[in-house]
Amino acid sequence: MPHSTTPWRYILLLGACTALPPLSIDMALPAISQLGGALHSTSAAAAQSISLFILGFVLGPLLFGPLSDRIGRRPILLVGLALFTLAGLACTLAPNMPVLLVSRLLQGAAAGAAAAMPVAIVRDAFSGQQGRALQSSLVAINNVAPLLAPLLGAAILAFSDWRAIYAALVLAGLALLVAAKGILHESHPPQARRQQALIATYRQVLGNRRFTLCALILALNFAGMFAYITASPLVFMEGLGMSSQGFAVLFAVTALGTLGGSWLNNRLVHAGWSETRLIGISLLASLGSSLGLVLLATFGTAPLLGLAALVVVSNLCTGLVMPNATHLSLEQLAHTAGAGAALLRAIQMAGGALASLLVGHFYDGHSAHAMAWVMLGCAALALLCFACGIRALAGAPPPAHSAGAQ
Repeated sequence: MPHSTTPWRYILLLGACTALPPLSIDMALPAISQLGGALHSTSAAAAQSISLFILGFVLGPLLFGPLSDRIGRRPILLVGLALFTLAGLACTLAPNMPVLLVSRLLQGAAAGAAAAMPVAIVRDAFSGQQGRALQSSLVAINNVAPLLAPLLGAAILAFSDWRAIYAALVLAGLALLVAAKGILHESHPPQARRQQALIATYRQVLGNRRFTLCALILALNFAGMFAYITASPLVFMEGLGMSSQGFAVLFAVTALGTLGGSWLNNRLVHAGWSETRLIGISLLASLGSSLGLVLLATFGTAPLLGLAALVVVSNLCTGLVMPNATHLSLEQLAHTAGAGAALLRAIQMAGGALASLLVGHFYDGHSAHAMAWVMLGCAALALLCFACGIRALAGAPPPAHSAGAQ
């Protein structure tokens, strides 16, 4: 497929695959309270269904990413979607909590494998401004899922029970599997593949300084956003007295900041802005918004609108950082882009998990202090990584490698 005529359905398919993990997590959230009683278990065990999905999501790509460098992206994506569908069916029919938990672990691994492939496929098939713009499109589609998934889950529960949510995920996986088989062609040709041991592959990827810097920047940037995601129900509902309905609307509005960043990034990419310029300005703005959150939480009365406005700015910066740092990180990994994409996902989720733990540990029960300080720390460290590694980030890339999207 010529790069200038990339059909919207191709990008929509890849974006939908990247959105499987947040869709699978957020759709299931409204049903957590039902699971314990329905499966004769506890609420704590029901909450583990989310934790085990995330664990699978971290581990799955680490295995399947390097494998895609050896056998190609298409078979890994198809296998991931097929396993996701089967694991979803097992969740739907689960007779007890242990079966559900094991099925969610497998579902997370499959979703992680499928979600890592689109980033590598875009790296294989597109370069330059078009590659950056398409990575931004993937981020935009991926960020629609957290907006819609809780609403979809709640709507399903209004007419049925928790099993219907997992059945809907089965249908989503099946639809993506059929679409991928019909639309997607291999982007990683045999002559570009490399037979290499798993540990050696990851050692090679981590030996690339540009990749390591971008992975750290992505993880820290994502960690700041995850600190907000973790703390927001506590800050806005417990601390500021919002209703659950009001919080749902507010969360959707702040999440639109990330979509706005992806949209703005597309415009600036086509206007000729470089990756390093966009990342640097965005990280600086993120630091400013996080500092504003700290000041507001410390010296002000933490007004709702002020907090929300600063979070929107922070999320907008994330929408700018993620596609550019992703493109830069994989630009020099012609033969190991699959392993690189998998490591990016794993490191990113590890950063988010750490931020979540920190917020939970330092939350004082009523204020936005923990959220604001963790976000500020993440923003400062991300900017420090950028400043220390700006020469490696701005260095000339190797000759462009493009396999064509076919």
